[in-house]
Amino acid sequence: MYNDDEKSYNSLFSTGTANGNWWNKIYTGLSYEAKMESLNFETMDASVRSYAGNETEKVKKTLQPYYERLKEELRPYVYQKLIKFVKITKTMEIFVTVENGKKLLIVNGEVIFSTDGIIVWIKVEENDDKVAFFETSGSDYGTVRIYRGKNSIYEEKGFIHDIIFAGDKFYVVKENRDETVKELNSSRNAIYLNGEYVFGKQLRGGEGVGGETFGDKVILTSGDNATSTLYEGKIDDPSSWKILKKYETEAKVLGYKDEKLCILLREGPGKIKVGETSIEMKEPVEDAVLVRDGLLVVHMRDAKSVPVLYDLDGKKLKEFPMNTPYGLLTMDSDGERALLVMGSFGITYSEFSLNGREMEMKESNLVSNFNIQEDHAMMKDEKIHYFVLKSKQETRNTLVYGYGGFNISLMPSYNNLFAYLVNNGIDVVVCNLPGGGEYGERWHKLGMRENKNNVYLAFQTVIKKLKESGSRVICYGVSNGGLLSSYTLTQIPEDLEAAIIGNPVTDLMMFHRLLAGQYWVSEYGNPDNEQDVTFLRKYSAFENLKPGKYPPSFIYSRMDDDRVHPAHALKFYKRMKDYGNETYLLMGSGGHLGSGLEDMLSEISYIGSFIKMIFQRTSD
Repeated sequence: MYNDDEKSYNSLFSTGTANGNWWNKIYTGLSYEAKMESLNFETMDASVRSYAGNETEKVKKTLQPYYERLKEELRPYVYQKLIKFVKITKTMEIFVTVENGKKLLIVNGEVIFSTDGIIVWIKVEENDDKVAFFETSGSDYGTVRIYRGKNSIYEEKGFIHDIIFAGDKFYVVKENRDETVKELNSSRNAIYLNGEYVFGKQLRGGEGVGGETFGDKVILTSGDNATSTLYEGKIDDPSSWKILKKYETEAKVLGYKDEKLCILLREGPGKIKVGETSIEMKEPVEDAVLVRDGLLVVHMRDAKSVPVLYDLDGKKLKEFPMNTPYGLLTMDSDGERALLVMGSFGITYSEFSLNGREMEMKESNLVSNFNIQEDHAMMKDEKIHYFVLKSKQETRNTLVYGYGGFNISLMPSYNNLFAYLVNNGIDVVVCNLPGGGEYGERWHKLGMRENKNNVYLAFQTVIKKLKESGSRVICYGVSNGGLLSSYTLTQIPEDLEAAIIGNPVTDLMMFHRLLAGQYWVSEYGNPDNEQDVTFLRKYSAFENLKPGKYPPSFIYSRMDDDRVHPAHALKFYKRMKDYGNETYLLMGSGGHLGSGLEDMLSEISYIGSFIKMIFQRTSD
């Protein structure tokens, strides 16, 4: 969850000036109160940055008694080896790992690239041993690089989402993103060759696009988190790229097997198309790849990964039971064999290899051996599953984490802060809420748009059950989960000791006009549509924050976040403060994905300090 490197918070707001404390020198003719009243957070101008800097300094002073010790205790949990991506071909095994604070791109056992930043995605061209990867400092803006062997052959900066290899040339999929968006009618993504536009006018607003090459043919997949369109054509002739198929669900092209195109659809629990044949899955599908005997499908069984081997007719050949609650992190195949990397709450990664019908573990990194329990709460007729990471100490102190959206499943995976808390007397609960994909597309749709309230009701149901059992609860969520935790704060303040609100979306009346917000309209609804506004207002955290007393809140964002605009966090924080509530703001460096490992260590140390302070206070 956290990646990254230390830049001092004093230099955090130094963009455009040599003096990191420049905020103290602006608007000297106005009172502080007058300056704050005139803030326009959407502009992120000098006055906004000044405000964010000053408020962050106050938090640092308040939490300093906890911070330094906690930072050193957290360090070994943060500096663990991780495997982020794996790709394999007939000639290459490619890994992206995190080791000793560095992100490494390793090809056939040799490091060809190292960075303090973040490698967001990789793409491989097998026939020419080319590897493309996208590196950022944590924002969505970064640099795509293409290597042939050990040599860099291409670099380009931008909001770049894919490379489509085409023999000795390649197409670049990139986005034209501004801070504010005026029109939602057309997609901001397009495909370019040698810097020239070749494809994209066909795409709707909020759609992304990517592609794969198969011989002299290309298949493109465009869509949002609810629909997909496949295009097909000759790789060297973009004018031939025409619609192949439209789906009212997400689709992923797996490749060709026995000359049949194989596609994974998120329809129902999951469906795999093999040519004209449909294989209906009985359990939710996390991912799938083509292998020698057919299909390796990783199912989700009560939010735990279970790999199963099928033939191309859908007959189950072999199941590979896991003796640990695992979640899939990354996997790939060369059409014959497969590599899978899984994680768990106390395991950063376990690497498995499938050859034929045998699977073996090659390597694993165990950090903590947790007591992992599972339970559920009932929301109407729906069973809400959750994991309980039990501390070895008897405790009532409980951190409850949720997300609930965008078909993203909260499977077991390593979280350095959670690992530390459980080993230091705090239980952690991870909820599998509607809106996620843990139980298939039905579960996702149960938490979309006008059904979004089911996400919040489910989260509240879990919290209330824990509260009734005697737990003291801090709720926590990040990004879409930041909307969850901020809205929960407004709805059941009496059941919370505090709320942690990370990189949040809070204002659903304007999210679609800022940065990447247009891509979330299919999930939340469209604030420009009067019918959608009716339900959007009901779960917009900013709209639901009324004068009154709320539990303490810790709100954090990053000044370079170019996905979720920092205005969401800043507006919510200021309104909480204006209503006289105890609230803390931490504005860090990096972007939505994080930054350097030392920066992220500092950030989670402040989060952990807030948790310690709250629970110490309530225990006393």
